[in-house]
Amino acid sequence: MASARRMLRPGVTAPVVLLRALVFLLPCVALGLALPQRPHWAVLLGVPVSAAAWARSVDHAVGIVPLVLVGGWWASHGAVDWKALVVAVLLLGAHVAALLLSYGPETLVVDRRLARLWAGRVLLALVPVPLTWLAVRELDPGWAPSWLWLVTGGATVVLLLATARLTRSQPA
Repeated sequence: MASARRMLRPGVTAPVVLLRALVFLLPCVALGLALPQRPHWAVLLGVPVSAAAWARSVDHAVGIVPLVLVGGWWASHGAVDWKALVVAVLLLGAHVAALLLSYGPETLVVDRRLARLWAGRVLLALVPVPLTWLAVRELDPGWAPSWLWLVTGGATVVLLLATARLTRSQPA
């Protein structure tokens, strides 16, 4: 433990180390859920390298790369089993961990109220995930009537507006 402490810069707190580890590990675990199928070597190499770069510099645009690589792999393979729900949670978790880290330098303690605020926003953002998963899994576009897609699109818009309304910051 003492040797690990020496590798860190002075003043770095344990929550910051944990959040950086999550930014790196969560996209890698999300890709690992693809097993026993093996993704292309470029994806296998790109996700950990870009996730490590993202964990090192959470404000950098490289953060989109592991999210797009993992999400793109899952989308291109049309996997709609239960693992897709877990992948959505893992990628959103990595995004929010990076977001919390971006609020200040690594020597700054992560504010509990800020973490609670974003935990609530994550839960609200996850509301449409199982509904979308069920719609994709159960509805055949060839058999579903056209009005059903309009109702589904309208419901998604209502859920997004409700989420935006509920997650708006309160005036001080």
